[in-house]
Amino acid sequence: MAVLSSAVLLTGVPAVAQKNDEPVTSAQVDLDGDGKPEAVSLTAEGGGFTLKAGAATAQGNASGGEVRGFTVVDLATGDKWKELVVQSPGITDEDHHVLVYGYDGKALKLLGDVHALSEATGNGIVLVDTWMNFWQKRDKYTLDRKAWKLVHVPQELYAVGVDATSPGLEATVTKPFQLKQDRSGHGATVAVTAQGSKVRVLAASVPAKATAELWYLVKSSTGLLGWVLGKTLVMSTEGLPRAG
Repeated sequence: MAVLSSAVLLTGVPAVAQKNDEPVTSAQVDLDGDGKPEAVSLTAEGGGFTLKAGAATAQGNASGGEVRGFTVVDLATGDKWKELVVQSPGITDEDHHVLVYGYDGKALKLLGDVHALSEATGNGIVLVDTWMNFWQKRDKYTLDRKAWKLVHVPQELYAVGVDATSPGLEATVTKPFQLKQDRSGHGATVAVTAQGSKVRVLAASVPAKATAELWYLVKSSTGLLGWVLGKTLVMSTEGLPRAG
C-alpha cells in the first residue's frame, strides 16, 4: 500500500492536491484537528469502494473506472478540518466525478459529488469546470461546515469560453439563423444573421434537466443580442472549438 509522504503530513496539506500528487490507499492524517492522526484507508471492490477513517466507514460507488485511492485537501484553511477526495474516472469524461468526504471526529460524511475540483484555494469555495461540447461551464460551490455539505451556487447564465476567463467565442455563420428576444422561442426576432458574418457566443442558459436544450446568447455582426437554440447554433456555424 502507498503511504502519504511525511512531508505532506508535517508541512500541511495544500488547498487542492497538485497534479503530480498521486492518490494513495492508506495514510495517517489528522482530519478533525484534534492533534491525533486518523488511520485512513481506501479499498476498491467491484464497482465501488470502502473508505475508512479511524473507526468510521463510508461506502461509495464508482462510474466504471478504477478508483486508485484518495488525496487529502484543505478546502477551508480557516477551520481545523481537512477533507478526503476520491476520484472516480468513469469510462468517459462525462462519467468522471469527484467525491469529497469530511470527518467530524465520529463519522465520514459525503460533502459533495462534483465533476471535478478545478480550483480551490482554501477559502471554502470550490470551482468546478465541465466541458460542454465547445465551451467550459464553471460552477461554484461553497463549503457549509454546519451542514457538512458543498452547496451549489446557481447562476442564471453561464459565461461561454474555452476557459474561465475567455470573453466569449467567435464563429462564422454558414447558414443564416434567427436571434430571438427571449429563451421561449416565441419572442420577436431581434436579428437574422447573414451567411459569412461573424457572431460571438457570450453566454449560455443551462436547463436543470440534462435532456433539455441549451439556449445561447449571441451577438450579431451588427451588434444586436439575441437567443438561439444550441443545436441551431452548432449546425449553422463553423469555428467553434468542438472536441474530437
